[in-house]
Amino acid sequence: MKSMKTRNYRGFTIVELMTTVVIIGLVSAMATPQLQKAYERNRFRSRVKDMTSTLRLARSQAITDKVPYGVCLNTENMTLTLFKDLVTPENYDFVSGDSVMRVDTLPPEIVWIGTDVTNNVVTFTPSGSAGFAGGGNLYMLAYSRDVVAFSSTNVLASTGRVHSTFWHY
Repeated sequence: MKSMKTRNYRGFTIVELMTTVVIIGLVSAMATPQLQKAYERNRFRSRVKDMTSTLRLARSQAITDKVPYGVCLNTENMTLTLFKDLVTPENYDFVSGDSVMRVDTLPPEIVWIGTDVTNNVVTFTPSGSAGFAGGGNLYMLAYSRDVVAFSSTNVLASTGRVHSTFWHY
């Protein structure tokens, strides 16, 4: 006969379970700030891609419809306006009478830090080339408690190519 003292129970004790819960809690508490930073960086990168996509859409529409399209960057209202340039396409500007196709609003943590495009308007001709006065560079900055990020978007006048670069700290 077996003695009652030699029982072989399998399982976890409450102390082992509580230790596991505490370790999981500590690891998740250390990971949360890094996840917040990654989320904010990705959010800014997404906004930069949205602006790049709007510029590329304007170029595509200009080629397809054989009519100049443009994007107006309003730094006061933090909006991007996609428009069909009907009134004065040779002036590379957005005036009343131009047909507004879409208006996108940027979040408050994004700041325009500069552009070397006069009037903050980039237009695309039916051939796909870009028309603007200035160098064709657009700069944005995003900042929060955890993240500082910077982007540079360049529009090449001869081909209408749009390229964005993103840095974060």
